[in-house]
Amino acid sequence: HPVRPDSYVEINNFYTVTIYEKGAEVVRMMHNLVGRDGFARGMKLYFERHDGQAVTCDDFAGAIADANPDSDLARLLPQFKHWYSQAGTPRVRATGQYDAAARTYTLTLAQSCAPTPGQATKEPFVIPVELGLLAQDGSALPLQWPGEDAPGAASRTVVLSESSVQLTFVNVDEAPVPSLLRGFSAPVVLDVDYTDAELLTLLAHDSDAFNRWEAGQRLALRIAINTIADSAIQTGATGQIDQQILPDSFVQAMRAVLRHPQLDAAFKELALALPSETYIAEQLEVVDPQRIHAVREAMRLQLATALQADWQWAYEQHQHSGAYRPDAASAGRRALAGMALHMLCLAAQHTGDAVWPGKALQRFKDAGNMTDRFNALNALVGSGHALAAPALARFHAQFKDEPLVLDKWFALQAGACDRGGQVLAQVKQLMNHPDFSLKNPNRARSVIFSYCNANPGAFHRADAAGYVFWSERVIELDAINPQVAARLARALDRWKKLAEPWRSGAREAIARVAARPDLSNDVREVVTRALADE
Repeated sequence: HPVRPDSYVEINNFYTVTIYEKGAEVVRMMHNLVGRDGFARGMKLYFERHDGQAVTCDDFAGAIADANPDSDLARLLPQFKHWYSQAGTPRVRATGQYDAAARTYTLTLAQSCAPTPGQATKEPFVIPVELGLLAQDGSALPLQWPGEDAPGAASRTVVLSESSVQLTFVNVDEAPVPSLLRGFSAPVVLDVDYTDAELLTLLAHDSDAFNRWEAGQRLALRIAINTIADSAIQTGATGQIDQQILPDSFVQAMRAVLRHPQLDAAFKELALALPSETYIAEQLEVVDPQRIHAVREAMRLQLATALQADWQWAYEQHQHSGAYRPDAASAGRRALAGMALHMLCLAAQHTGDAVWPGKALQRFKDAGNMTDRFNALNALVGSGHALAAPALARFHAQFKDEPLVLDKWFALQAGACDRGGQVLAQVKQLMNHPDFSLKNPNRARSVIFSYCNANPGAFHRADAAGYVFWSERVIELDAINPQVAARLARALDRWKKLAEPWRSGAREAIARVAARPDLSNDVREVVTRALADE
């Protein structure tokens, strides 16, 4: 997976170690520091020592290090354990300087970690950084350290264990574009001031899938944030932006990714997806949810229309993969075909063309597997086409006795793009559906959480109706399932970042919940903390 590191490491097809969240990333770093063969030796020693025992993270790290006594992990093991003992996510700041006369490139890496309660000062972490250098045309530059007789590989891993380190590469014929943290080699926040041109180079040419994806996300995020701040770009009477937001260079880069003959279909589907509204909001000091929604939808529509012929090519090339197979390649083809169909329906809805919505409905009817069927349904619902209604009815009739499938049916409608404020009314209607029960946690999540937590453009209404709905559901759920209610209550954790009138509306809704005398301790803790330190 090019976006998220593996959550497991398989050794000799027999043993599988699964450590979730931060633990998975720390295990991955151990693997990077000792290599695949070294990690296999460490796993063998770990099972010999501890099979059937209750062990700690220290035991696991010690086994990997002891099996590789000459490795960086063994040399820096006490310091490496800062990953377990220190809270927070480290930041790595990267700056580069090219000396044309000396034909050298100096890369400076500096790490830091913000203070956390009880840990005002953080010791340096052990951070493996896999890196490479790209020429302006995208070709990989061989890496050569001072004192080496010949260039080495085009990708190397360096270990950042001090506060900062300077790396000098020699015989560099032009100013390079650094490709850092390849393969997400460490779970850190990377700060580097790439230009738009450098990001386009990485997006078009980097051999590392993670960095290629990251470059596209950084560039799309930069465009979105700049557009949000640009007062000259206004929304129309319908709340939409009619101007072209994406520069031609970005559109052409997306076309190149989509048409690339060697790139994996699953990667293309990920690389062509825009940053979510929630992620964009996290990067802003003051959040106007409707502005974010309008900007992202304008970007999405522009990609749909500008690349219409390319989406058609992608759909036709990937829609048929023979009999259903669950392998990764087939799953990637289905994902890309589904995305292409969605974008084609979005463009058709904008132009008034009935051809592609009709094809989506036919695909929905003829699909031989659930993924293709649901992708077609999603294309119709996501584009807001009238054919979505009969397709939804047909889907319900087919799968009304399959609870998990029906959860997806509910969630799709509650998470649909809001066009004119219709989603809240739809959510209320879904709650009156015979198959909906607030006492069923999965069904409650499929409707209420999909709306309040995963659909910011519909939830953050200027009239505060979404917040009123949220407060009523939190109170209602608290009497049935306080744990589920507490998780729903966290939907407004970041209300203080909202611009007006959303901020006042959210604050009033939270206060309304907090004023209830019969709240559970779970919910009271969440809303009390949310209102603290105003």
